[in-house]
Amino acid sequence: MDGQLQSLIDALDVASDGRMVRAALKSFATACGYERFAYLQTAGGEIKTFNSYAEEWQGIYFENRYSRIDPVVTTAKRRMEMFAWSADDWTIRNMTKDEKLFRSQAIDFGIRCGLTIPVEGSFGSVLMLTLAASQRQVDTSTLGDRARAERAVLYAHHRLRVLAERSLSAPKLALSPKELVCLKWAAKGKYMPEIADVTNTQYRTVQHYLDNARAKLGATNLTHAVAIAKDRGLLEPE
Repeated sequence: MDGQLQSLIDALDVASDGRMVRAALKSFATACGYERFAYLQTAGGEIKTFNSYAEEWQGIYFENRYSRIDPVVTTAKRRMEMFAWSADDWTIRNMTKDEKLFRSQAIDFGIRCGLTIPVEGSFGSVLMLTLAASQRQVDTSTLGDRARAERAVLYAHHRLRVLAERSLSAPKLALSPKELVCLKWAAKGKYMPEIADVTNTQYRTVQHYLDNARAKLGATNLTHAVAIAKDRGLLEPE
């Protein structure tokens, strides 16, 4: 795995856009015997992610706030060291109804086993890179050096941060002012009838603005749209 890690670091070092970062991480996952990847940054209840998972699964994950019960995320925070995992090892008997549903849905979307590399970030954040596959198990006998694996995660974090800063300095995605207003109220937990009331707008018009915003952001649902808008700096922090 050490050779793959070095290739990943080299590829990330020259990546000039998100497409190249995605390709580098995808190639790394494939070289290690996995099918997809997920980079995750978590601080408190806030989640940022860059991954190759199905968009439908991403929408389900955000909508149900699965990061709270995701065994991979909780174990990464607790152990803070590279580890292999399998959904078949999660004890169903001791699971809550939501945890059982999460496990079932993850397997349905081809996330059955994996390898996760967590790293401590700044200001109490945790960074982690997960490689996942649909089979029951992937050979992890060639797990490489932990320090180099963590360095690769930090390289990915740094490159994504640089690219995000570049995108913030560039013209932002053309959401209209009214679309942004409605999306921000949605981010505050308001439902469409409430947004219509506070903005003095017809319900159908609010629905139109939010549908437009979701389509422009390429989101699967409104919760996903809010998450994407936050990641891209379209919604200012409170």
